[in-house]
Amino acid sequence: MLLSWLQQLGQASWLMPAAVGVAAFGAGAWVLVGAIRARRSPDELERRRRIRIHVAGRMGEATVEQADEKTLHYSYQIAGVSYSTSQDIAQLEAHLPAKAHLLIGNALIKYHPQNPANSILICEHWSGLLAGRHSIKREEERI
Repeated sequence: MLLSWLQQLGQASWLMPAAVGVAAFGAGAWVLVGAIRARRSPDELERRRRIRIHVAGRMGEATVEQADEKTLHYSYQIAGVSYSTSQDIAQLEAHLPAKAHLLIGNALIKYHPQNPANSILICEHWSGLLAGRHSIKREEERI
């Protein structure tokens, strides 16, 4: 019974157009998903990177060397390799103290285990900033 059904299926004239239609639908869905991903703003991509590192990252020690309202410059060492980098903190101002210079000093970082150069000091859900922890936050200053 199954064999006869397969033989009939092979002779069906609708089989080739249906296969082409399924393939076209799959390709269209793939292109649509790619277009949606391509529309993400740089700020959204950076936010997603920070969250990914927060969730899957390992912790280490760092030193914040310079701080202003938009950027933190810090250095750290992983497995004998020294890294010196910065993090854009413009989107995270509500999580920071009112005076950026209070952030200079020791801190904790989270870094990607396969790429230690990919690191963060702070994200929306976590902060490794030890200095300035008890100072007035920017949102509290406005009250």
